[in-house]
Amino acid sequence: MRGLLPAAVLAALGVCASAVSALEPLKIYDRFEDKPLDPARWFEWERVREIRGAGVLRLMQRSWGLTASDSGLTFQNWNSSLTNALSVTALRARVNVTALETNACPSNPAIAQARARIAGTFFNVGTPTPGSQVGDALAQIRLTRFSNSTDPAGVLRVQGLLAICTSADCAAAGVVGNIVDLGTVAVGTPTVVQMQWDRGGKTFTFARDNGAFSGTVAYTDDDTSPPSSPFKHLGTRADLPNCQSAPPVSALLDVKFDNVQVNQGALP
Repeated sequence: MRGLLPAAVLAALGVCASAVSALEPLKIYDRFEDKPLDPARWFEWERVREIRGAGVLRLMQRSWGLTASDSGLTFQNWNSSLTNALSVTALRARVNVTALETNACPSNPAIAQARARIAGTFFNVGTPTPGSQVGDALAQIRLTRFSNSTDPAGVLRVQGLLAICTSADCAAAGVVGNIVDLGTVAVGTPTVVQMQWDRGGKTFTFARDNGAFSGTVAYTDDDTSPPSSPFKHLGTRADLPNCQSAPPVSALLDVKFDNVQVNQGALP
């Protein structure tokens, strides 16, 4: 019996060795020699949030649309949110979009959009529901470009708007009044943008570069309830057409924010 044990052990080891030798060899998956990340190899998108230089917050976002169909949009946000959001009634920042790309899908009529923005929710026009932004009043100033823009390359539209969310994630919303036109700005050129809520007057004021451009939006809704999802943030957002019949659609935003100011009562 003692003589049989080593043979059995050796036989078992031989089986294991054969199984190991049958495994596929390892191959390099991605050397990261090309930019950006290859969506055929990685599910994740590129993101950067850092303090860049003296007093500058940099947000960079490169995102991809989905590839299961040729209809609809995929929405991707990248933000830095302020604390004490409910106390913020005015928000101001200098914004410099240093790079922006937005692309379309040839077989999807949905229009792509890429934008940097200061944004926040201020109240709910109905009954706040935890986990749903329906009824939240969202105000923002955005530096934006659409994929069908007829502006020269590198030109962004600066706009202020107030909208009421009509879906739980606020991907759908109804604009109140008119979008405020605050002119254009070139990629790489900083501009100072500001929005302020006057609750007593039921208005939002949107301005740029110390009043060089400005406009107001009035509303009549009940503003006594807080928003379901209270936030104020500096951010980027991309609306990406889904694309199955062509390569995935991408968008890029690289933005610097500095000189951020809020109303005195909202200071931490």
